Amino acid sequence: MKTATVTWITYQNYGTVLQACALQQAVRQLGYENEILSDREVLAEHRRLHPYEKAKPVENDAAEVEAEARGLGLLRQPRRLLRALKARLDREGYAAPYEESQKAIAAFIEQDMTVRRELSPDSLAVLNGEYDAFLCGSDQIWSLRPADFNPYYFLSFAKKPKLAYAPSLGTERISDERAAELAGLLQDFSALSVRESRSAEQLTALLGREVSWVADPTLLHDRPFWEDFCRSVPKRGGKYLLCYFLEDRAWYFRYAEALGKRLGLRLLLLPSRWEHLRRGCVDTGVIGPREFVARFRDAAWVLTDSYHGSIFSLLFERDFQYLLRFRPDDPNSQNLRIESLFGLLSLEDRIVSEDRADAPRPEAMDHAALSAKLAAFREASLQYLSRSLLAIQEDQL
Repeated sequence: MKTATVTWITYQNYGTVLQACALQQAVRQLGYENEILSDREVLAEHRRLHPYEKAKPVENDAAEVEAEARGLGLLRQPRRLLRALKARLDREGYAAPYEESQKAIAAFIEQDMTVRRELSPDSLAVLNGEYDAFLCGSDQIWSLRPADFNPYYFLSFAKKPKLAYAPSLGTERISDERAAELAGLLQDFSALSVRESRSAEQLTALLGREVSWVADPTLLHDRPFWEDFCRSVPKRGGKYLLCYFLEDRAWYFRYAEALGKRLGLRLLLLPSRWEHLRRGCVDTGVIGPREFVARFRDAAWVLTDSYHGSIFSLLFERDFQYLLRFRPDDPNSQNLRIESLFGLLSLEDRIVSEDRADAPRPEAMDHAALSAKLAAFREASLQYLSRSLLAIQEDQL
Protein backbone atom coordinates (compact mmCIF):
# COMPACT_ATOMS: atom_id res chain seq x y z
CA MET A 1 0.00 0.00 0.00
CA LYS A 2 1.36 3.38 -1.01
CA THR A 3 0.89 6.16 1.54
CA ALA A 4 1.62 9.89 1.66
CA THR A 5 2.08 12.08 4.72
CA VAL A 6 1.27 15.74 5.21
CA THR A 7 3.36 17.41 7.89
CA TRP A 8 5.60 20.41 8.33
CA ILE A 9 8.64 19.69 6.17
CA THR A 10 9.55 23.18 4.94
CA TYR A 11 10.40 24.39 8.47
CA GLN A 12 14.09 23.60 9.00
CA ASN A 13 13.76 22.99 12.72
CA TYR A 14 15.52 19.95 14.23
CA GLY A 15 12.49 18.58 16.07
CA THR A 16 10.18 19.16 13.11
CA VAL A 17 12.48 17.35 10.67
CA LEU A 18 13.24 14.48 13.04
CA GLN A 19 9.59 13.78 13.82
CA ALA A 20 8.81 13.66 10.10
CA CYS A 21 11.74 11.32 9.48
CA ALA A 22 10.76 9.12 12.44
CA LEU A 23 7.18 8.69 11.26
CA GLN A 24 8.27 7.86 7.73
CA GLN A 25 10.64 5.21 9.09
CA ALA A 26 7.95 3.74 11.35
CA VAL A 27 5.44 3.43 8.48
CA ARG A 28 8.06 1.77 6.30
CA GLN A 29 9.08 -0.62 9.06
CA LEU A 30 5.45 -1.74 9.19
CA GLY A 31 5.72 -2.68 5.51
CA TYR A 32 4.12 0.28 3.71
CA GLU A 33 5.51 2.67 1.12
CA ASN A 34 5.57 6.28 2.23
CA GLU A 35 6.36 9.69 0.81
CA ILE A 36 6.11 13.06 2.55
CA LEU A 37 4.33 15.76 0.56
CA SER A 38 6.24 19.01 0.26
CA ASP A 39 4.23 21.85 1.77
CA ARG A 40 6.35 24.71 0.44
CA GLU A 41 3.86 26.07 -2.09
CA VAL A 42 0.88 25.37 0.17
CA LEU A 43 2.54 27.32 2.99
CA ALA A 44 3.49 30.19 0.70
CA GLU A 45 -0.10 30.56 -0.46
CA HIS A 46 -1.48 30.30 3.07
CA ARG A 47 0.95 32.93 4.38
CA ARG A 48 -0.07 35.27 1.59
CA LEU A 49 -3.71 34.93 2.57
CA HIS A 50 -3.14 34.78 6.35
CA PRO A 51 -0.18 36.97 7.40
CA TYR A 52 1.13 36.05 10.83
CA GLU A 53 -0.11 38.19 13.69
CA LYS A 54 1.22 37.08 17.05
CA ALA A 55 -1.39 37.14 19.79
CA LYS A 56 -0.33 39.18 22.79
CA PRO A 57 -1.68 40.08 26.21
CA VAL A 58 -3.24 43.53 26.57
CA GLU A 59 -0.63 44.52 29.12
CA ASN A 60 2.03 44.41 26.38
CA ASP A 61 0.52 47.46 24.69
CA ALA A 62 2.56 49.86 26.85
CA ALA A 63 5.73 47.97 25.96
CA GLU A 64 4.87 48.30 22.28
CA VAL A 65 4.45 52.04 22.60
CA GLU A 66 7.80 52.24 24.37
CA ALA A 67 9.48 50.15 21.65
CA GLU A 68 8.02 52.41 18.96
CA ALA A 69 9.33 55.45 20.81
CA ARG A 70 12.79 53.89 20.97
CA GLY A 71 12.65 53.32 17.22
CA LEU A 72 11.83 56.97 16.59
CA GLY A 73 14.58 57.92 19.05
CA LEU A 74 17.16 56.12 16.92
CA LEU A 75 16.33 58.37 14.00
CA ARG A 76 16.85 61.44 16.16
CA GLN A 77 20.14 60.25 17.71
CA PRO A 78 22.83 59.48 15.09
CA ARG A 79 25.17 57.70 17.54
CA ARG A 80 22.47 55.28 18.63
CA LEU A 81 21.55 54.73 15.01
CA LEU A 82 25.17 53.85 14.20
CA ARG A 83 25.23 51.35 17.07
CA ALA A 84 22.03 49.77 15.75
CA LEU A 85 23.54 49.48 12.27
CA LYS A 86 26.67 47.89 13.75
CA ALA A 87 24.49 45.37 15.55
CA ARG A 88 22.87 44.54 12.21
CA LEU A 89 26.28 43.95 10.65
CA ASP A 90 27.25 41.78 13.63
CA ARG A 91 24.13 39.75 13.02
CA GLU A 92 25.16 39.13 9.43
CA GLY A 93 28.58 37.95 10.63
CA TYR A 94 27.20 35.66 13.31
CA ALA A 95 24.52 34.31 10.99
CA ALA A 96 26.99 32.58 8.65
CA PRO A 97 27.60 29.44 10.79
CA TYR A 98 23.89 29.25 11.51
CA GLU A 99 23.13 29.30 7.80
CA GLU A 100 25.58 26.43 7.24
CA SER A 101 23.66 24.32 9.73
CA GLN A 102 20.42 25.24 7.98
CA LYS A 103 21.94 23.98 4.73
CA ALA A 104 22.88 20.73 6.49
CA ILE A 105 19.24 20.27 7.56
CA ALA A 106 18.09 20.90 3.98
CA ALA A 107 20.64 18.38 2.68
CA PHE A 108 19.39 15.77 5.15
CA ILE A 109 15.80 16.24 3.94
CA GLU A 110 16.96 15.91 0.34
CA GLN A 111 19.23 12.88 0.82
CA ASP A 112 17.78 10.90 3.74
CA MET A 113 14.04 11.34 3.39
CA THR A 114 11.60 10.73 0.56
CA VAL A 115 9.76 13.98 -0.09
CA ARG A 116 7.33 14.35 -2.96
CA ARG A 117 7.77 17.31 -5.31
CA GLU A 118 6.03 20.59 -4.58
CA LEU A 119 2.44 20.99 -5.71
CA SER A 120 0.37 24.14 -5.90
CA PRO A 121 -2.78 24.22 -3.72
CA ASP A 122 -5.07 23.98 -6.76
CA SER A 123 -3.42 20.79 -8.08
CA LEU A 124 -3.51 18.64 -4.92
CA ALA A 125 -6.47 16.60 -6.17
CA VAL A 126 -4.20 14.67 -8.55
CA LEU A 127 -2.62 12.98 -5.52
CA ASN A 128 -5.75 10.87 -5.07
CA GLY A 129 -4.78 8.90 -8.16
CA GLU A 130 -1.28 8.19 -6.89
CA TYR A 131 -1.71 7.04 -3.26
CA ASP A 132 -3.87 4.47 -1.50
CA ALA A 133 -4.05 6.33 1.83
CA PHE A 134 -2.98 9.60 3.44
CA LEU A 135 -1.58 10.38 6.88
CA CYS A 136 -1.55 13.55 8.94
CA GLY A 137 1.87 13.55 10.54
CA SER A 138 2.84 15.03 13.86
CA ASP A 139 4.02 18.39 15.24
CA GLN A 140 1.62 21.32 15.59
CA ILE A 141 0.16 20.98 12.10
CA TRP A 142 -3.35 21.28 13.56
CA SER A 143 -2.47 24.51 15.35
CA LEU A 144 -5.56 26.61 15.98
CA ARG A 145 -3.76 29.94 15.52
CA PRO A 146 -5.16 31.89 12.54
CA ALA A 147 -1.77 32.10 10.85
CA ASP A 148 -1.30 28.31 11.06
CA PHE A 149 -4.79 26.83 10.76
CA ASN A 150 -4.79 25.29 7.29
CA PRO A 151 -7.27 22.70 5.92
CA TYR A 152 -4.42 21.15 3.92
CA TYR A 153 -2.96 19.66 7.10
CA PHE A 154 -6.35 18.04 7.75
CA LEU A 155 -6.17 16.38 4.31
CA SER A 156 -9.09 18.39 2.99
CA PHE A 157 -8.09 17.47 -0.59
CA ALA A 158 -8.01 13.69 0.04
CA LYS A 159 -10.68 11.31 -1.26
CA LYS A 160 -8.78 8.18 -0.17
CA PRO A 161 -8.72 6.84 3.45
CA LYS A 162 -7.24 9.25 5.97
CA LEU A 163 -5.31 8.49 9.15
CA ALA A 164 -4.09 10.96 11.79
CA TYR A 165 -0.93 10.08 13.67
CA ALA A 166 -0.11 12.43 16.58
CA PRO A 167 -0.84 15.89 15.16
CA SER A 168 -1.06 18.62 17.78
CA LEU A 169 -3.59 21.41 18.28
CA GLY A 170 -0.92 23.34 20.18
CA THR A 171 -3.37 24.60 22.81
CA GLU A 172 -6.42 23.49 24.78
CA ARG A 173 -8.27 26.74 24.04
CA ILE A 174 -10.78 25.77 21.34
CA SER A 175 -13.25 28.46 20.33
CA ASP A 176 -16.77 27.55 19.22
CA GLU A 177 -15.88 28.59 15.68
CA ARG A 178 -12.79 26.37 15.61
CA ALA A 179 -14.72 23.49 17.20
CA ALA A 180 -17.22 23.59 14.34
CA GLU A 181 -14.42 23.67 11.76
CA LEU A 182 -12.63 20.75 13.43
CA ALA A 183 -15.82 18.68 13.47
CA GLY A 184 -16.25 19.20 9.73
CA LEU A 185 -12.63 18.50 8.83
CA LEU A 186 -12.28 15.35 10.96
CA GLN A 187 -15.59 13.60 10.36
CA ASP A 188 -14.40 11.23 7.61
CA PHE A 189 -11.07 10.04 9.06
CA SER A 190 -10.59 6.27 9.27
CA ALA A 191 -8.60 6.63 12.50
CA LEU A 192 -7.81 9.62 14.70
CA SER A 193 -5.08 10.27 17.22
CA VAL A 194 -3.32 13.32 18.67
CA ARG A 195 -0.11 13.98 20.56
CA GLU A 196 -1.55 15.46 23.78
CA SER A 197 -3.83 13.70 26.25
CA ARG A 198 -6.01 16.78 26.85
CA SER A 199 -6.58 17.22 23.10
CA ALA A 200 -7.59 13.55 22.82
CA GLU A 201 -10.21 14.10 25.51
CA GLN A 202 -11.52 17.28 23.89
CA LEU A 203 -11.80 15.82 20.38
CA THR A 204 -13.37 12.61 21.66
CA ALA A 205 -16.11 14.70 23.30
CA LEU A 206 -16.48 16.96 20.25
CA LEU A 207 -16.67 14.20 17.64
CA GLY A 208 -18.43 11.50 19.64
CA ARG A 209 -15.81 8.90 18.66
CA GLU A 210 -12.53 7.69 20.08
CA VAL A 211 -9.50 9.86 19.48
CA SER A 212 -6.37 8.12 20.72
CA TRP A 213 -3.47 9.67 22.59
CA VAL A 214 -0.20 8.52 21.02
CA ALA A 215 3.51 9.30 21.26
CA ASP A 216 5.42 11.82 19.22
CA PRO A 217 6.98 9.93 16.26
CA THR A 218 10.51 10.34 17.66
CA LEU A 219 9.39 8.15 20.59
CA LEU A 220 8.30 5.35 18.25
CA HIS A 221 11.97 4.38 18.05
CA ASP A 222 14.14 3.29 20.96
CA ARG A 223 17.63 4.28 22.01
CA PRO A 224 19.45 1.74 19.77
CA PHE A 225 17.64 3.16 16.73
CA TRP A 226 18.79 6.69 17.50
CA GLU A 227 22.31 5.54 18.38
CA ASP A 228 22.51 3.93 14.96
CA PHE A 229 21.02 7.07 13.40
CA CYS A 230 23.96 9.20 14.61
CA ARG A 231 26.65 6.51 14.58
CA SER A 232 28.60 8.30 11.84
CA VAL A 233 29.07 11.38 14.07
CA PRO A 234 32.33 11.16 16.08
CA LYS A 235 32.02 11.15 19.86
CA ARG A 236 32.55 14.58 21.38
CA GLY A 237 35.27 14.55 24.01
CA GLY A 238 34.96 15.98 27.51
CA LYS A 239 31.94 16.13 29.77
CA TYR A 240 29.51 18.93 29.11
CA LEU A 241 26.16 20.37 30.11
CA LEU A 242 24.24 20.57 26.84
CA CYS A 243 22.07 23.67 26.49
CA TYR A 244 19.47 23.55 23.73
CA PHE A 245 17.18 26.58 23.78
CA LEU A 246 14.61 27.82 21.32
CA GLU A 247 14.68 31.25 22.95
CA ASP A 248 17.55 33.61 23.80
CA ARG A 249 16.67 34.70 27.34
CA ALA A 250 19.08 36.07 29.91
CA TRP A 251 17.65 34.04 32.78
CA TYR A 252 18.26 30.81 30.83
CA PHE A 253 21.98 31.53 30.73
CA ARG A 254 22.17 32.67 34.34
CA TYR A 255 20.58 29.42 35.37
CA ALA A 256 22.81 27.37 33.04
CA GLU A 257 25.98 28.96 34.44
CA ALA A 258 24.87 28.29 38.02
CA LEU A 259 23.93 24.71 37.20
CA GLY A 260 27.18 24.11 35.33
CA LYS A 261 29.20 25.26 38.33
CA ARG A 262 27.18 23.06 40.66
CA LEU A 263 27.67 20.01 38.43
CA GLY A 264 31.28 20.80 37.54
CA LEU A 265 30.47 20.78 33.83
CA ARG A 266 31.34 23.16 31.02
CA LEU A 267 28.46 24.56 28.98
CA LEU A 268 27.90 23.63 25.35
CA LEU A 269 25.16 25.63 23.64
CA LEU A 270 23.52 23.99 20.63
CA PRO A 271 22.35 27.01 18.60
CA SER A 272 18.81 27.15 17.26
CA ARG A 273 19.00 30.81 16.19
CA TRP A 274 21.73 33.16 15.05
CA GLU A 275 21.67 35.16 18.33
CA HIS A 276 23.07 32.12 20.15
CA LEU A 277 26.28 32.40 18.14
CA ARG A 278 27.25 35.46 20.20
CA ARG A 279 27.56 33.27 23.30
CA GLY A 280 31.00 32.09 24.34
CA CYS A 281 29.80 28.54 25.04
CA VAL A 282 28.23 27.97 21.62
CA ASP A 283 28.93 24.94 19.46
CA THR A 284 30.09 26.56 16.21
CA GLY A 285 30.21 23.36 14.17
CA VAL A 286 27.92 22.55 11.27
CA ILE A 287 25.02 20.78 12.94
CA GLY A 288 22.60 18.74 10.87
CA PRO A 289 19.99 16.35 12.29
CA ARG A 290 22.51 13.57 12.96
CA GLU A 291 24.87 15.94 14.77
CA PHE A 292 21.92 17.29 16.75
CA VAL A 293 21.00 13.82 18.03
CA ALA A 294 24.66 13.02 18.73
CA ARG A 295 25.02 16.04 21.04
CA PHE A 296 22.36 14.50 23.31
CA ARG A 297 24.03 11.10 23.03
CA ASP A 298 27.33 12.53 24.28
CA ALA A 299 26.01 14.97 26.92
CA ALA A 300 26.55 14.47 30.64
CA TRP A 301 23.50 16.59 31.50
CA VAL A 302 20.92 18.59 29.50
CA LEU A 303 19.14 21.89 30.01
CA THR A 304 16.45 22.75 27.46
CA ASP A 305 13.25 24.68 26.77
CA SER A 306 12.43 22.36 23.87
CA TYR A 307 9.87 19.56 23.68
CA HIS A 308 12.08 17.46 21.42
CA GLY A 309 15.13 18.40 23.47
CA SER A 310 13.34 16.79 26.41
CA ILE A 311 12.50 13.72 24.33
CA PHE A 312 16.07 13.09 23.21
CA SER A 313 17.29 13.57 26.78
CA LEU A 314 14.85 10.83 27.82
CA LEU A 315 15.77 8.54 24.93
CA PHE A 316 19.48 8.72 25.80
CA GLU A 317 18.73 8.52 29.54
CA ARG A 318 20.31 11.87 30.36
CA ASP A 319 19.42 13.79 33.48
CA PHE A 320 17.84 17.06 32.42
CA GLN A 321 15.71 20.00 33.40
CA TYR A 322 13.14 21.82 31.31
CA LEU A 323 13.09 25.63 31.38
CA LEU A 324 9.50 26.84 31.09
CA ARG A 325 9.31 28.65 27.77
CA PHE A 326 5.76 30.02 28.07
CA ARG A 327 3.99 31.61 31.00
CA PRO A 328 0.68 29.87 31.79
CA ASP A 329 -1.26 33.04 30.86
CA ASP A 330 0.56 33.51 27.54
CA PRO A 331 -2.00 33.30 24.68
CA ASN A 332 0.74 31.77 22.52
CA SER A 333 1.58 29.09 25.11
CA GLN A 334 2.63 25.68 23.82
CA ASN A 335 2.93 24.20 27.32
CA LEU A 336 0.24 21.60 26.61
CA ARG A 337 2.72 19.21 24.98
CA ILE A 338 5.09 19.40 27.95
CA GLU A 339 2.26 19.00 30.43
CA SER A 340 1.06 15.90 28.57
CA LEU A 341 4.43 14.15 28.28
CA PHE A 342 5.69 15.13 31.72
CA GLY A 343 2.38 14.16 33.29
CA LEU A 344 2.65 10.67 31.78
CA LEU A 345 6.16 10.29 33.20
CA SER A 346 5.58 12.15 36.51
CA LEU A 347 8.32 14.64 35.64
CA GLU A 348 6.63 17.86 36.72
CA ASP A 349 9.48 18.46 39.18
CA ARG A 350 11.93 18.79 36.25
CA ILE A 351 10.26 22.03 35.13
CA VAL A 352 12.02 25.26 36.09
CA SER A 353 10.23 28.59 35.76
CA GLU A 354 11.89 31.99 35.92
CA ASP A 355 10.50 32.70 39.37
CA ARG A 356 12.22 29.63 40.83
CA ALA A 357 15.47 29.75 38.88
CA ASP A 358 17.64 31.10 41.71
CA ALA A 359 19.00 27.85 43.16
CA PRO A 360 19.58 24.85 40.88
CA ARG A 361 18.78 21.52 42.57
CA PRO A 362 19.89 18.83 40.13
CA GLU A 363 18.44 15.59 41.45
CA ALA A 364 19.14 12.29 39.69
CA MET A 365 16.39 10.72 37.59
CA ASP A 366 15.13 7.11 37.73
CA HIS A 367 15.92 6.22 34.15
CA ALA A 368 14.93 2.56 34.47
CA ALA A 369 11.40 3.51 35.52
CA LEU A 370 11.18 6.21 32.85
CA SER A 371 12.35 3.85 30.11
CA ALA A 372 9.73 1.30 31.14
CA LYS A 373 6.94 3.90 30.89
CA LEU A 374 8.22 5.09 27.52
CA ALA A 375 8.43 1.51 26.22
CA ALA A 376 4.78 0.90 27.15
CA PHE A 377 3.71 4.17 25.51
CA ARG A 378 5.76 3.30 22.42
CA GLU A 379 4.19 -0.14 22.11
CA ALA A 380 0.63 1.20 22.45
CA SER A 381 1.34 3.90 19.86
CA LEU A 382 2.87 1.46 17.39
CA GLN A 383 -0.13 -0.82 17.82
CA TYR A 384 -2.45 2.08 16.98
CA LEU A 385 -0.45 2.91 13.85
CA SER A 386 -0.16 -0.72 12.73
CA ARG A 387 -3.82 -1.52 13.43
CA SER A 388 -5.04 1.60 11.63
CA LEU A 389 -2.94 1.06 8.50
CA LEU A 390 -3.88 -2.62 8.36
CA ALA A 391 -7.59 -1.81 8.60
CA ILE A 392 -7.28 0.60 5.67
CA GLN A 393 -5.37 -1.98 3.63
CA GLU A 394 -7.90 -4.74 4.32
CA ASP A 395 -10.79 -2.47 3.32
CA GLN A 396 -9.16 -1.97 -0.06
CA LEU A 397 -8.74 -5.69 -0.81
